[in-house]
Amino acid sequence: MKIGILSDTHRNKIYLEKVVDWLIKKQRISTLYHLGDDYEDVMDLGDRYIDIVQVPGTYHPKYKDGTLAAKAVESVLGLQILLVHDMHKDLTEDDRLKVDVILHGHTHTHELRVEQGVLYLNPGHLKGPLDKNMAPSFGMLDIQDRSVTATIFGIDFKQIDQLELLRAENGLYKA
Repeated sequence: MKIGILSDTHRNKIYLEKVVDWLIKKQRISTLYHLGDDYEDVMDLGDRYIDIVQVPGTYHPKYKDGTLAAKAVESVLGLQILLVHDMHKDLTEDDRLKVDVILHGHTHTHELRVEQGVLYLNPGHLKGPLDKNMAPSFGMLDIQDRSVTATIFGIDFKQIDQLELLRAENGLYKA
């Protein structure tokens, strides 16, 4: 199962639609995860016939007042995946113990790492051509029965980083 991962689109519908169309047409994703800032950005993607799961960013009024959940947990082929915008505000130690993958945004800097059997993926941002000295980027997870491939792409659709992981009972490990 392939899942597209976006964060920090900040109302840049041009980049958002360009990336989502590529993920659907070229990568054949079935699901899109949006990690916030801005929550409403994906509302116009309903005609793309993919599942969309999202969490709000720290600027959303309903995030601030607590009426919109700051995190979501998805189960995909037995993997527990946590979606959160700001890892430092919303992630607890209990969360880390219960999940296999933590998807986060907020920093506008892409990241792929494995720590104690947990994959951490930050797809970066799609805010504009350059933000916080970082070019736009997005991510994708390819989850199989025995493996997980996590990839970060640039706005030009070229691979920036990739981790190939093996699934084990006690977590994910580099292949």
